[in-house]
Amino acid sequence: MKQLLLSLAFVALTQVSFSQTLTVKGRVLDAETKEALIGVSVLLEGTNKGTITDLQGNFSLKNVQAPLSLRFRYIGYQDLSQELASGAEGEADLGEIMLPTNTVNLKQIEVFASVVEDRKTPVAVSSISAQEIDEQYVGVDVPDMINNTPGIYATQGAGGFGDNEIYIRGFDQTNVAFLINGVPVNDMENGRMYWSNYAGINDVMREMQVQRGLGASKLAISSIGGTINMISKPAERQEGGRLEYQTGTGTWNQKMKFSYNSGESAKGWALSFVGSRVTTNSPLGGLVGTEQTQYSSIIPGGFVDNWSYYLALSKKINPQHTLHFWAFGSPTNRGTRWVPGTQERERYKMGAQDNLAVGYRDGELYNVRQNKINKPLMALTHYWDINPSTSISTSLYYSYAKVYSTQPVSQTSGIFDGPRNSVGHIDIDSMIRINQSLAPGNPRYYIEARYNNHQWVGLISNFHKNLGSLDVLAGVDLRTYKAAHYAEIFDLLGADYALNNNRFGDSFDKLNPNDSLQVGDKTNYNYDGIVNWGAAFAQAEYTLMDKLVFFATVSQTLTSYQRQGNFWSGSAFDGYDRFSLGPSEQMNFHTGTYKAGLNYRITGRHNVFSNLGFFTRPPFHANSFVDSRYSNRYLEGLTTEKVTAAELGYGYRSGKLKVNLNAYITSWRDRTTRAVWMKVTVQGTPVVVYDITPRPINGLQAVHQGLELDFEYNLLPSLELSGYASLGDWYWTDSASLSIPVPLSDTSTTQVNRSVDINGLPASGVAQTTLGLSLFYNGIRNTYVGGRWNYFDRLFPTYSPDDLLDGFITPEVIQQSRPAYSVFSVFAGRYFDLSDDISGRLSISVQNVFNTEYIRWSGYFNNQFQDAYGFPRTYIIGLSIQF
Repeated sequence: MKQLLLSLAFVALTQVSFSQTLTVKGRVLDAETKEALIGVSVLLEGTNKGTITDLQGNFSLKNVQAPLSLRFRYIGYQDLSQELASGAEGEADLGEIMLPTNTVNLKQIEVFASVVEDRKTPVAVSSISAQEIDEQYVGVDVPDMINNTPGIYATQGAGGFGDNEIYIRGFDQTNVAFLINGVPVNDMENGRMYWSNYAGINDVMREMQVQRGLGASKLAISSIGGTINMISKPAERQEGGRLEYQTGTGTWNQKMKFSYNSGESAKGWALSFVGSRVTTNSPLGGLVGTEQTQYSSIIPGGFVDNWSYYLALSKKINPQHTLHFWAFGSPTNRGTRWVPGTQERERYKMGAQDNLAVGYRDGELYNVRQNKINKPLMALTHYWDINPSTSISTSLYYSYAKVYSTQPVSQTSGIFDGPRNSVGHIDIDSMIRINQSLAPGNPRYYIEARYNNHQWVGLISNFHKNLGSLDVLAGVDLRTYKAAHYAEIFDLLGADYALNNNRFGDSFDKLNPNDSLQVGDKTNYNYDGIVNWGAAFAQAEYTLMDKLVFFATVSQTLTSYQRQGNFWSGSAFDGYDRFSLGPSEQMNFHTGTYKAGLNYRITGRHNVFSNLGFFTRPPFHANSFVDSRYSNRYLEGLTTEKVTAAELGYGYRSGKLKVNLNAYITSWRDRTTRAVWMKVTVQGTPVVVYDITPRPINGLQAVHQGLELDFEYNLLPSLELSGYASLGDWYWTDSASLSIPVPLSDTSTTQVNRSVDINGLPASGVAQTTLGLSLFYNGIRNTYVGGRWNYFDRLFPTYSPDDLLDGFITPEVIQQSRPAYSVFSVFAGRYFDLSDDISGRLSISVQNVFNTEYIRWSGYFNNQFQDAYGFPRTYIIGLSIQF
């Protein structure tokens, strides 16, 4: 018996000697781009043991025994298994593990969209990966995703669904270029980005890149503040799908989403589809009377019913030719908001989230500011690889829109002044009674719907040639755009009909002077805005010994504006009756962009970069006419705006630490704005004129300069600390002056001259100091948790120089910074398996954990601050099933 026990012990000890523990290491790279992949899950199959890759894509797994099998998982990539046979001892280096992407044509899409490589192209850039979007920003809107980036300030706008605003380096969305898969989406007439048109884009994004400053885009786009590239999910190679449900508080309460990937067929076809619906608990809440409760939108009357769809279809014709089609749409019906001013808040005891646009009608909550949107965008792209060094990519895209927003009208004032009850709600029943007491065709109040329906066709074609160390790219950017702008009677509020006249009795349209307008009839204004655009561009990038990269871009653009008046105005003011009908003259602007930069890799860890640029751009179509609603006349003194920018940056990379530091300065000369509201003294009497003709204020100059820092640090293999800081100094550098006619009667005017010194005053109404820290931990298998802290300071009121000219605001008020604030948010998620083919995830995120009350945006109008408060504590809980 003793000999048997000794034999068994010998066998056991022998087995242990042959099962020594070892360390397995390696580096995970993108199989196509050879770039390091950060945060890849490395799992030891059959155990709960695992790790993630660091900032250089490296991993190390200690105290394991061979034989073993490692599984590599990363969102957007195919799972990969790597085996290690028995016999390995000490340390086993698996070398470079190439992880293949799960998407079709991703690299081609990134190149077409001007997505830049880290530490190569000399621009300040921040990227958000598919993994971060999917885990850290579940249910979060795009603007809030990038609020953890230096130089960025994002707000909820007025607070309704899709009202978000993004500012980069103090520049608003009219001065930031937004691209979806390389296709421009800023409004062609006013340069704005309407997030409500693209609600749901966050559900279909694979990655996003923010290029601050002039950026590296070859397109002739006005990226004064920066460029935001949103790359949607291409068709995937593997078949599968996903069901997801989310619930929470905020601007919506419920989201249901379905996605499906067909996988790539033997004949080269691949299809992906994503569909979703977002609602408040009652989809028509606030429209027909649902009371505001803690379970509906934070904003009273802020109902939403949004459907989103996305389709991606790829066809690999042969090794040289590939077609990629995608389409995105987001039909939305929503209630919007009027932000109360300080006087209204005090008079009516209003809270932080109250809405001046709501009232009661027949005992039910009703929102007079409703918005209905349908604006699909689609593109067909052909990729032609002529040979390994030469390619041509051409994208034909199309978008149409049918959009309206309702607006209450008062026939006794240029602004709405309808009756309100003791808590500030619009007394709609009283408005109806007033209308019914007047002559049948002379209502004092009604609601009109203001339409912006447009057709937009564009073509972008790139020719790319690699000449060894030199990459050359050239192409064209062609666009044609026509928008129909008009107002319709939406609700007569108890009246039988309305006359087609303004409040002075002038006919809106002398072609139909005695129209008795019913619901659906056009009123107020009716015109078409036409923009045609043609640009050619060229870009060269030269690499020397993998150390020095130099790039230069030049583009030339011809922009053409025109207006087609469809109403013949009866107003003699400023010649409306003579210049309202028919086509205007065509106004052409020739502009150019010139950018250059270099990046030098001092060592494998250190690099420095610099760039500078100059470009001109025309004033927007919306700012080019006396009043585009009523007149074909162009404003006098129009000139192109001039922007000069320079930047210097430094970068550091190691396995644990990544740091970026950069300084910038941007000078904007001959900036054009318009004076609309005017407070003047005429013949010794103070007069406020609301329907005054806009006039250009040319020759303005602003300087935006600052410092930006961001970093990522792996405290542990599974614990990452990241942060950012930015300090801006954005100010005007000269004076503003204006001469404007003020009507004394229907037939006479007087000239009023205004001048004000704005030198040194803040040039932007957003936070000029921002700080942030984030923690992310995924050391427990199938689990992740994290948090974000953001701090904002030096938030000045939003204004335009014409506000100073008009006397509505003083320099002393402008320099009153609103209170600094900080916000803390947390998120977590847990993956689980239901079977070999079906998995799931439960996720939660909480924004503004400590329920801080803060002002996120402020304006000053009519002698009062108009403060928009940030949201209180909100949450989102999500459950997804993947198959």
